[in-house]
Amino acid sequence: MSRPDFSDPDKQIQEIIRVNHAGEYGAKRIYQGQLKYTKSQNDYVLIKEMLEQEEVHLNYFEKKLLEKKVRPTALLSFWHHYGFLLGAISSKIGTKTAMLVTESVEEVIEKHYAQQINYLENKNIEPELLDNIVKFRLDEIEHKDTAIINDSEQAIFAKAISSVVKAICRIAIKLSKKI
Repeated sequence: MSRPDFSDPDKQIQEIIRVNHAGEYGAKRIYQGQLKYTKSQNDYVLIKEMLEQEEVHLNYFEKKLLEKKVRPTALLSFWHHYGFLLGAISSKIGTKTAMLVTESVEEVIEKHYAQQINYLENKNIEPELLDNIVKFRLDEIEHKDTAIINDSEQAIFAKAISSVVKAICRIAIKLSKKI
């Protein structure tokens, strides 16, 4: 027998929109930081394509914030600076490290979106939001796969860096839902 779900769907939807907006904003800033310091034209084009997809996701969640009257996270300025810094530092270290950051972030986001998809499907609510999260999750998986193809796992100190980046993402998700 499964546990009863006492969560307020409206509150959950607000948290989904808030945290996804924050996450897409953070992803945009990471890619902007990577673009500023990438040395290769091929890498620049690749990162720019991923950035453009993140901007589509961000624009969607900005509209949802307004439509549903959801306040954005109070931590947006924090994600603004530290997202860019994470991207810039990873790119300065090298392409493989930039790709490792991308892989690590997208792996966490892929799972995060899967949880949201499961929630929305189980509650049978917000079909338009669900459809977009499904689509955005596929984009995030594509970004992760692109990073792997581009040798993310060959970055120096890959396991340690990946663990730290994933932990930061999980903390950012928890904080951005509520704050």
